[in-house]
Parts: sequence; structure tokens; C-alpha cells
Amino acid sequence: MSHLIHRAIAVVLLLAAVPAFAQEGADVGAKIRETQALVAKEFRQILREEMMLSEAESKAFWPLYERYSAEKRAINEPYFAALIEYVDRYHNGDLNDEQAERLMNTYFDVQQAILRKRQEYVGKFGNVMSNVKVMRFFQLENKVQAEVNAALAVTIPLADPR
Repeated sequence: MSHLIHRAIAVVLLLAAVPAFAQEGADVGAKIRETQALVAKEFRQILREEMMLSEAESKAFWPLYERYSAEKRAINEPYFAALIEYVDRYHNGDLNDEQAERLMNTYFDVQQAILRKRQEYVGKFGNVMSNVKVMRFFQLENKVQAEVNAALAVTIPLADPR
């Protein structure tokens, strides 16, 4: 599992650069998308190393995982758009109450949709591997997501109410 931690630390370090890019006037959206792609690539490698899938399970798992991943990416699009908007507004100093409420609601809506998607796929993954392996998959996903969320929490500035 130490490989998982090392990979997660690398992702955290990459995410730490996001606000700096925004301050320098670079395209923060492109940087977030690059980081998102890197996290997805690294997570696939973590799954290869950590899931302990049989050949038959692997054959059934990967196409299902690709569908799940694509569906989650689509759900996350409004979140990434809101995150980009927030960083831009923060650095421009033009975040108002209406925008803040809309951005928060987007975040909550996306989180609820992701949870529903994860619940939907418990059964689908359970059709191709044991429930213990399904649990392991979601545990790995949670660990990596926790690292990403921690990096975002550290790097994305808090809203300025002044």
C-alpha cells in the first residue's frame, strides 16, 4: 500500500500548483484538467497494483470501470467549472452572495450525484467480483479522493467576505 501513498503525495504536490497558476494569469482550467487526467491515470495504476483481480475478473472489471469513470467525469464537470469560476472570481475580487450560493449548490448537487453513482455501481461491480473486492475498490477510491480533497483544501483560498 506504500505505493498508493507515494502516488497520492505526488498528486497532492501537483494540485498545490493550481492556485499559483491562477495568480500568474495562466489558464487555471487547463491546469485543473491536466491534474484531473493525471490523477485518473495514476488511479488506474493503483487499481492494477492493489485490486488483486483474477484474469476473469479483470476482463469484466476494466470495461465496467471505464464506464463508471466516464460517468463520474461527466457528473464532475459542473464542479470543475464552478471551481474554475471560483478561483477566477477570488483572484478578481468579484464574488458576491448570489454567486457564492450558486457555486455551493453546484458543489452539493455534484456530491449527491456522485454518491448516487457510486451506490449504483456497487451492484454492477458486485456482478463481476466479490463484495470484498468491491469494498476494496471504493476504499482505494476514497483514499485517493481524500488526498485530492486535502490538496484542494490547502491550495484553494477561502472566500473573502470583505
